[in-house]
Amino acid sequence: MKILLRVVLFLAVTLLAIGASIGAMRTANADGPKTDPAVVKAIESQPWVELGPGDSDYRIASARCYLVQFTFYGDCTPTSAGEGWPANLGAAVQKYQKSHNLPQTGKLDVETWGALRDDGGEVGAGSCRKAQVKGIQYAMRVLQDRSLVVDGSYGPATTAAVKAFQQRKEIHADGIFGEITFRAAFAQGAESQRTPGR
Repeated sequence: MKILLRVVLFLAVTLLAIGASIGAMRTANADGPKTDPAVVKAIESQPWVELGPGDSDYRIASARCYLVQFTFYGDCTPTSAGEGWPANLGAAVQKYQKSHNLPQTGKLDVETWGALRDDGGEVGAGSCRKAQVKGIQYAMRVLQDRSLVVDGSYGPATTAAVKAFQQRKEIHADGIFGEITFRAAFAQGAESQRTPGR
């Protein structure tokens, strides 16, 4: 019995150590890990932009690409003409909301933006999430670099655009599009030169 207890204790300690090291690695590679906490607080205080039928905004085109990546929508063609709210988007958003136990408003509301951010995780160079990368590229094309090609390939041009956007928003510029950069790009104040409140 004592041997079994020791084995179980050893396994538990080993798993905790592995979990801690994975958590540390995630933090070390995270979106803007050296960002000033005051900047993070300012970004997190920016309210989400709620969108629905009748609205037109680059955020709609980008969100559609995220929903395509997560298999809730079928069209990710972000163009300036594609910024409007398509008739079939509300039903796709409702399915996404239902899958996350959110109120099924069919709109890009506060809870939905939070879920998209969580599901999106961190995306960087070489990512195979083509639709999600298109959504990121489109946002960066609107907000940072009009010449950026929206092709679903997170290469040097996309990394450079994300870094430039991070620099002007005072996020530690690592070129990774994660939670901090997501909120800076899609919440209110995204279009401003610097982080609002800074």
